[in-house]
Amino acid sequence: MPRIGKFPAFGKRFFRRARKLLGACRFEHFWRLVVALASMHGKRSLQRICGLLGQRRTRQAVAYFLEQAHLEAPELLKLKALETLQQLGYRPGEPLFLLLDDTQKRKRGKRMAAVTKLFLHAEKVYGRGHVILCAAFVYREVVIPYAVKLWASQAYCQQSQKEPKEKDRISFCKLTELAGAMVREATLPAGAKPVVLFDAYYLCPAVLTACQERGWPFVSRAKSNRNFAPDGRPKDKRKLGKYGQSVLSRSGRWQKVSGKRHKLAERIGWLKRVGRVKVVFSQRPGEKRFVALVTNRTSWGSGRVLSNYLCRWGIEVLFKMSKQYLGLGDYQLLGYQGVVSYLHLVLIASLLLTHLALSGTGAQAQSNGHGPLRLESIPKLQEKLRALLWQDVLTTLQKGSRTQLAARKLKEVIHY
Repeated sequence: MPRIGKFPAFGKRFFRRARKLLGACRFEHFWRLVVALASMHGKRSLQRICGLLGQRRTRQAVAYFLEQAHLEAPELLKLKALETLQQLGYRPGEPLFLLLDDTQKRKRGKRMAAVTKLFLHAEKVYGRGHVILCAAFVYREVVIPYAVKLWASQAYCQQSQKEPKEKDRISFCKLTELAGAMVREATLPAGAKPVVLFDAYYLCPAVLTACQERGWPFVSRAKSNRNFAPDGRPKDKRKLGKYGQSVLSRSGRWQKVSGKRHKLAERIGWLKRVGRVKVVFSQRPGEKRFVALVTNRTSWGSGRVLSNYLCRWGIEVLFKMSKQYLGLGDYQLLGYQGVVSYLHLVLIASLLLTHLALSGTGAQAQSNGHGPLRLESIPKLQEKLRALLWQDVLTTLQKGSRTQLAARKLKEVIHY
């Protein structure tokens, strides 16, 4: 793994606007950390990051930059997300999806900010950890992270009010209220009207009101215990779990959606705490279980509702890849602002890899169209990034009269 020295030539286009926003001093920290997070193997500890920077920055300097410097991380992430949409050739009126979901990360540090007791769904146990809320766009089947927030409990927010600095005082918000704020604050290209996708937890007034204010349609999964009253029978309320079984058995029809067969049935009516919606019941071949999907666009067909909701899986892939290859949960910072800055930098590193994928010859040929775009996997893109870093190192060595021989020998060994 090469040391990160001078500014790489391949990053000029990606980091161009960030340099103007941050200024020279903060930008030096920023681009080095993003490239390090995107290119490293294994766990992203502060010590390993500083080693990759060639000891140009100490652990204390990196931690101070993340926790204390006025890093416009949310604005930078939004800026790079919109630039990626533009690079993909987005045009107003084309299908665009806004995904909302959260992930959990177990943390055992007793002094780390915002750590609280949770039921960790992946491990099926109770433990201490963080809840990370994320919003992402999906366009042409490419997932583009757009915003991220770290949820803090009410007890921690009350305690933070005693902090001397105002930026360290955190106002308490429910997780659903944070999701609603993400919808309200979303900045999109002119003329864009995305479909908001989320799971059953976010099918609540806080998120639905935000969608209604923006005039955006949504598709969500609904829990089986929700009360539903079909049109024409306002007092005849049924649980979606039992009602869906009878509807599928009476009027379910097999359709092929996204290349797979599904048994679909639909009903229009009133869902408690939601309003008038269309409910689509979907069942896979050979399975007794089914899902109930809810949308406020009653004119949509059942196949369209299901195909839209299937795009939500992209954010699950984003979480998995970011944790496994980009160190989304490897932060070793105690302060709340430091953790938030780190999370933003990880997602910007993900966008850097997407930028490299779109800059390739094959991707450029595909990007001229407007169909689904297949990009290389994260590990392959990281190999490509490391190759570019080695090329920059060798180019620098070749320019020196005393290091030309070393550059030739390194080329023979590295085979890049």
